Amino acid sequence: MSLFTDFFSSIVPRKQTGKPEVIYLSGDSTYETDIVGEVNHQDTLEGLCRARLPGGVYQFETARLVVSDRVDSNKNAVRVEVRGRLVGYLSVADTIRYRRYLNAKGKSAAHGQCQAVIKGGWISSDGRHGPFFVALDLPALVP
Repeated sequence: MSLFTDFFSSIVPRKQTGKPEVIYLSGDSTYETDIVGEVNHQDTLEGLCRARLPGGVYQFETARLVVSDRVDSNKNAVRVEVRGRLVGYLSVADTIRYRRYLNAKGKSAAHGQCQAVIKGGWISSDGRHGPFFVALDLPALVP
């Protein structure tokens, strides 16, 4: 809508108030759902883990899945956040399944919450280091 229309219109668009509903998703503790885009958030992941270890880290966290209206030119993206910090996204295939799952539950605007594991992040004695990865423990979603 234009400024003129907004100013003179009797129909005011509603803004969502309050916190979104949260759906708790419980998997079978296999952590088989890998997220994508962690390569762009390695500093964030390192900050969450606090230290790299020679054998790498394996740190359990709680992840929030946020269906975005507009993210990186993909209006259907699902952000994965840990402690309120973006760490990556669901893959396209997992995003489709996740959104179908929410729609089937009648909760398309809800945020999901599940267990996650941050792994990797090793460091060698000569200072080389490996990347961090994130895997989610999601239930079987609608195919």
